[in-house]
Amino acid sequence: MKLLVLVIALASSVSAIADRVYVRDNLYVPLRGGQSSEHRILHRGLRSGTELERLETNEDSGYTRVRTEGGLEGWLQTQYLVEEPIAAMQLDSMKAQLDQLEAEHQQTLLRLRELRETNEGLNASQGNLNSEKAQLAAELEKVTALSSNVIAINEENKQLNDDRETLLDEIARLNKDNDEMSSDRAQDWFLRGAGTVLLGLLFGVWIGRRIYQRRNNSGWA
Repeated sequence: MKLLVLVIALASSVSAIADRVYVRDNLYVPLRGGQSSEHRILHRGLRSGTELERLETNEDSGYTRVRTEGGLEGWLQTQYLVEEPIAAMQLDSMKAQLDQLEAEHQQTLLRLRELRETNEGLNASQGNLNSEKAQLAAELEKVTALSSNVIAINEENKQLNDDRETLLDEIARLNKDNDEMSSDRAQDWFLRGAGTVLLGLLFGVWIGRRIYQRRNNSGWA
């Protein structure tokens, strides 16, 4: 039973926490081999801001067991340790963060400039595309007009061909009529000529008979 009570007491006085603590500002704290100033010094002066790993804390003795980054373990007075980095370290950290933010800001500005140049290039390309589109639209309008003209010309050619066929038919008919008229005219002139010759012959016969009768009558007298 006494052993159990002793274990509980030790558990309440010694915390086995493995977290980070820091040496206070403007101090050089010795790291000792035990929980008193009588113990051997393992490191004569841990500088302010030194980061340590806290292994356990004994509130009765006021000492905390820590481990350095190099793996050296020892005891320090708890009063020289703080939970947060010292101001100088915080300032350095803030400067580092500020430098990082400045670098990110410069990268952002560079990216923004690249995006602006890309946007200007896209705007120029868009302008060229708009010009090409307008030119293509004008050419399409010309082609459409030419197509309309071609259709109209084709229609006109078709009409002219129809008119030509009609004229050719009319000419053929007129030639036929002319041939028929020429044939009838020639026949008419032939008949007239024959009639004239016949009348001339009859008139000649009649005249001859008249002359013959006169001569006969004269001879008889």
